[in-house]
Amino acid sequence: MKKTCKILSLILICLLLSSCWDVRQLDDLYLVYGIGVDISQENPSKYLITVAAPTIHSDAKSPKIEISGEGTSLRNAQDNIQNKASRRITYANTKVFFISEEVARQGVIRHIDSLLRDPEGKGTIRLLVVEDKVVDLMTIQPPTSPLVTLYVNDLLRESHYMSTIPLTTMRRFNNAFKTDGIEPVIPFIRYGSKPDEFLINSIALFKGNKMIGKLEEIEGFSFMVLTGEVQGGFMTLPYPSEDTNENPELALRILRGKSNIKTEIKDSQLHIHHQISLVTHLSEFTSPEPVYDKKVIEDMQKAANLHLEAICEELIVKLQNQYESDNIGYGRYVRVNHPEYFDADNWNKQFSQAIINIEADVGIQMVGTVQ
Repeated sequence: MKKTCKILSLILICLLLSSCWDVRQLDDLYLVYGIGVDISQENPSKYLITVAAPTIHSDAKSPKIEISGEGTSLRNAQDNIQNKASRRITYANTKVFFISEEVARQGVIRHIDSLLRDPEGKGTIRLLVVEDKVVDLMTIQPPTSPLVTLYVNDLLRESHYMSTIPLTTMRRFNNAFKTDGIEPVIPFIRYGSKPDEFLINSIALFKGNKMIGKLEEIEGFSFMVLTGEVQGGFMTLPYPSEDTNENPELALRILRGKSNIKTEIKDSQLHIHHQISLVTHLSEFTSPEPVYDKKVIEDMQKAANLHLEAICEELIVKLQNQYESDNIGYGRYVRVNHPEYFDADNWNKQFSQAIINIEADVGIQMVGTVQ
């Protein structure tokens, strides 16, 4: 009995003594939700890093705090920021890494690599290229959120759901950067008509480490379709009509999409056959024609197929001729299917010379009305 009591006492003591030796209270921390990088205006050879965190204290004058610091690298600037902070700064909760367009055009992998090597850096941190200065954006107070980072993070999620942009995390960018046959992309944010209004409907194109251009609006949707990431949103197009006085429009709500890529070499020429399919519901149809007529539905699908093929082909021509950059990732298929043809060092040149055929298949499942 005494032995049992001793054992129980020891167990109880161990439970009471168990704790984290390095535990810190929230009041002692700045939980960084967003981090941004600019080129320093005073010293262009250095970077200006800005972090944003909630203050937590109920008696704080502001619900958030932004701290900026300069440095020759991201890590060096982070150390300088810590010297300005009254609490320990932790990056374990970081959601978005903001990158100014100026920095993006100089190269971003050194900054991404630095965060990935940090024990607190998560590969799931989302990347975003900013039209202007990051430091200015991070001080804006949005109407529905205490932190602009949380507001922008929600915008990224919704824009992705509407099939306007991909969600590029640090891990995804790093994988694309290090993978032969594909070039990285990052969503691009610009200001709207109001100081606290933002638009995320563009995509920054990268070739290797550096930003080379942007895809705007409908091009972003085409990119999502071609990469097989489309999962929602709408496709609006003109509907052909025999009445020249009418300009009917057709809007389809996208439920899901699929992409299938096949490659072949004919007479030393690379051919890429890309099949894209969308499952949709009719959302809007401004023509007086009856939507429950089978022929009308077939005409709608035909018009949607032609429209989808046209906008996707237009994007591919732009990537091949203007940028000579395979941001879709066709090279991954060529590398596997035709290793004797694929040249990792010159793939973008091979991509620009490839013959790419797009075949669309848009199906309308429901018309939203009854006869």
